[in-house]
Amino acid sequence: MRNTEQDNLKYQKLYHWAHTLITSGVIKNMDKFPSETILQKKFGYSRQTVRTALQQLEDEGLITRVRGSGTYVSYEGSTENESRQRVGLLLSYYSDYLFPQVYDGIESALTEKGYGIEVAVTKNRLNDEALYLEGLIKSNVSGLVIEGSRSAFPNPNIRLFREIRKRNIPTLFIHNHYENQLFDSVEMEDARAAYELTKILIEHGHRRIGGIFKYDDMQGIERYKGFIQCLSDYGVKFDDDCVRWYSTKDMDEKLSKKGMLRMYRRTKDCTAMIVYNDEVAGYYMEFLADRGLSVPEDVSVVSFDDAELQQEQKVKLLSAVHPKYQLGRITAKNLLRMMEDENWQERNYSYRFPVKLNDGNSVRAIDRR
Repeated sequence: MRNTEQDNLKYQKLYHWAHTLITSGVIKNMDKFPSETILQKKFGYSRQTVRTALQQLEDEGLITRVRGSGTYVSYEGSTENESRQRVGLLLSYYSDYLFPQVYDGIESALTEKGYGIEVAVTKNRLNDEALYLEGLIKSNVSGLVIEGSRSAFPNPNIRLFREIRKRNIPTLFIHNHYENQLFDSVEMEDARAAYELTKILIEHGHRRIGGIFKYDDMQGIERYKGFIQCLSDYGVKFDDDCVRWYSTKDMDEKLSKKGMLRMYRRTKDCTAMIVYNDEVAGYYMEFLADRGLSVPEDVSVVSFDDAELQQEQKVKLLSAVHPKYQLGRITAKNLLRMMEDENWQERNYSYRFPVKLNDGNSVRAIDRR
């Protein structure tokens, strides 16, 4: 792919991300928008690519740049949708590469049926979840789509979920669920996906396999479960020192260069790594490159989401495909069915996407030892 084509693709992804955050109400009118420097660091894009995306947002009246102060959202939303019935969408956080497509899927199905969307983001904080749930319940939404916060742990907002059931508000979880709350959910088969990725590493001769997992979200725990189950089934020794963990709160520190160095010191003897998602895998691969190490020649790496964050490189991550748009659309369609079903609490509206892997080339066969 030529550089101009790469830049155009990056610019479009950044623009779509920002456009969706603003028009969905995740970032609200008069809120400060991330600076060029922050966006460069967040996406790994050039200053010119970031400026091109911001210029289009400014031309469309979605942001305003104030000299000496920064960039602000200048979008008040459409008043024509205020009278429509609304569905509450509560997210734990918005990923720069997953959120827009998942949101598009949800929006497409709901708007077809005349529903608006009220969005809130907890940033994976349970206190914020409680605050937003209270607001959504009081606003008489027709249904709820919830991405759990700190979903690896039992949820403490029990009284609010009891209130949701008492008021008979159709509720469906997306990406995860709480083990102490009996709501249906639409998710990936995370444990199975991890199992299949680990199996590929083993079949390619790897026996010293490490991992980087997120411990405060259910997805991270499920992916870890699949990883260790596969090792056990194939008789491959598990080494606790080769597994590194991080959480939402310490993500910036753990994925910094110093944090990556600490992870690497524990996993440097591993010939392969399974990583929580493509974003973290990107940080890890960049760290390896800085040390003169290559994927897959020196270390094989597998991951989750198929986010195509590395499109300008020769190596394409072998990754479990996240259904993105389809996940959002099926979630919304199932919720719509629930909203028409007076007995939704007695029926099953859950869905699990079958495992699908992309055609990545980040795994190398080695001699078995």
